[in-house]
Amino acid sequence: MNSTSSSELQIHARRCFSVSADRVFDAWLNATMLSRWMFGPAVRDERIVHLQLDPRVDGRFSFRAERAGTEIEHGGRYVAIERPHRLAFTWGAWAADDHGDDSSLVEIVIVDNADGCTLVLTHSMSQQWAEYATRTEQGWNRMLETLDKALANDAHGVVISNDSVRFERLLPGPIERVWDHLVDPEKRRRWLAGGPMGSVVGADVALQFRNAELSRDDDRAPERYREQENDGRVFGRIRICEPPHRLVFSWHGDPSTADEDASEVDIALRASGDQVLLTLTHRRLCMQVMSSVGAGWHTHLGILEDVLAQREPRRFWRTHTALEPEYAARLD
Repeated sequence: MNSTSSSELQIHARRCFSVSADRVFDAWLNATMLSRWMFGPAVRDERIVHLQLDPRVDGRFSFRAERAGTEIEHGGRYVAIERPHRLAFTWGAWAADDHGDDSSLVEIVIVDNADGCTLVLTHSMSQQWAEYATRTEQGWNRMLETLDKALANDAHGVVISNDSVRFERLLPGPIERVWDHLVDPEKRRRWLAGGPMGSVVGADVALQFRNAELSRDDDRAPERYREQENDGRVFGRIRICEPPHRLVFSWHGDPSTADEDASEVDIALRASGDQVLLTLTHRRLCMQVMSSVGAGWHTHLGILEDVLAQREPRRFWRTHTALEPEYAARLD
């Protein structure tokens, strides 16, 4: 931190990220993402009451959290939105029943580098808040560390061969709870698809996708997905079922397809402290569908994380539509 004048105090925080500037920037303007790193139990002992934002210049935001029985409001107004390199907004915090003062200013600059990007945050405030400077600096650094972890856990799938893609995600445990969200149709439909899935080798799999119902206020599906926007179907058979550690099944869109010609989904779970490491590998894919399948699993696994963390699920079609060209570029 430093003082730039007798009336203004500046606090600085800096962090390098291994993901693109676009992804870091967007994490500041998405309510679901904000609930994973700026507010809520992932950052401190608190409960989110509401997160509302209007991400445009002169638009306002309001974040309310309950800490130790007291509701605290954070709010402000967006001053500059220059995706993906600069964001500025006024900032204040006050008891929920007070009027509030958002006269301080937060400016974020994000610069690309060889490994991803670097974020520099400057928080300018009146000298009257000097006694809170150290706590504020620690708070921003803690939030940026949590953001780094959240983005790392939302990493792109890795192409491990010319027909296979692999994802890894750390999810809230215990492992039995995650397993239930794989095999229980009612729980599975909240993040992937409903429909029957047997529990013995050779049992049928018949998944029914209703992606438009996974989240609220979603965008329409792109034109080429309209026919299956809310009625996609996948068939297969169980190949391995080892509760609660491994589930493998074939995957194809046509029930007349021979099982030996289908692609294969392999999901492995491993306890890691109070979390669960999920590794999902989709094999035997043709190159023409790799970008769509990659974006699909990326989005569905993100919604699974939201469901397990008991927060509002991210919008399926909006997220998928943004991710698909990213996967296409990685496969070029």
